[in-house]
Amino acid sequence: MALRLRRRPKTQPPLAVLGTYTFPTRTVQIVLMEDDRVQWICDCEKFRRWSTHKDPPWCKHIAKAAARRSIERLTRRVAVSRNLEH
Repeated sequence: MALRLRRRPKTQPPLAVLGTYTFPTRTVQIVLMEDDRVQWICDCEKFRRWSTHKDPPWCKHIAKAAARRSIERLTRRVAVSRNLEH
């Protein structure tokens, strides 16, 4: 039995930014694509190198942002960044 995997289309420009999560050295965004998919985008090197894989790109910064988003949605509160300068 042969498996047929669909190729992912070339990257499309994002339609809208749904959320932005900042960390001390990285920024993660959740974007809505033109084909109504939601995609997580990070500005780290590992995420940029992931383009050769067939899996969706992922890194520890996206995992942290997803955890923060889950907590926000469960508690209905927005997390406050720790590095606030007054």
